[in-house]
Amino acid sequence: MAKYVFNDGKVFSGGYDLSSHITSVTLDITAEEQDATTINSGGFKSLLGGLKDSNLTMDGFYEAGANLPDALLGTSIGNELIVTTVPDAGIGNTAYFMKSRLFSYQMFGTVGELAPFSISKSGSSDVVVRGTVALDTALTATGNSAAYQVGAVASGEKCYAAVHCYSVSGTSSPTITFKLQSDDNSSFTSPTDRATFTALTAIGSEIKSVAGAVTDQYWRLNYTITGTNPSFGIHATIGIE
Repeated sequence: MAKYVFNDGKVFSGGYDLSSHITSVTLDITAEEQDATTINSGGFKSLLGGLKDSNLTMDGFYEAGANLPDALLGTSIGNELIVTTVPDAGIGNTAYFMKSRLFSYQMFGTVGELAPFSISKSGSSDVVVRGTVALDTALTATGNSAAYQVGAVASGEKCYAAVHCYSVSGTSSPTITFKLQSDDNSSFTSPTDRATFTALTAIGSEIKSVAGAVTDQYWRLNYTITGTNPSFGIHATIGIE
């Protein structure tokens, strides 16, 4: 991806699409510096990477109501949420996702100005995954995402998939169930189910992972939809760490 002006990003948190409410987002990934210097280090410090950490900060405009930022953030202090940040929106583009906990939620501001909010989240478990956007659309019938050559999963690695359902409509109890699948070819002539997500009937999100070794290079999401006139707003990402 070439250099670009940051003006078409997306942010999903716990199934909510916060993109139209956010004015800035920063993902900070760090590792502790551990001093491994010895008397035989040649007069220079020797440093090793220690424990890793991640922190996500977001600023935006405060809004309260159903499916608006305060509906999620105001009730989520200390809770674990799945967060996906997309610097340049679009299928096949890069995204980062992780499990995080919301530790700070600030709101309101100066008289005469738009009321702001600011939040800070820290990674709560596992890793920050750099992945590929596999789905970003409304789904109305059973099908599959496109196939992506995410790569083989080595021993000690995992393939992760994050799904956000940000809207649901329909009758007769609409439901969508995802499976993470792999194959050795882009046509998926003999797909293998690697992980099955919990069936979604409302706004929500989930991460699933598959431990290596897996030699298949190609990955996709399969989805099964039931109900009458169902429609699910879905954003999903696949990546290996």
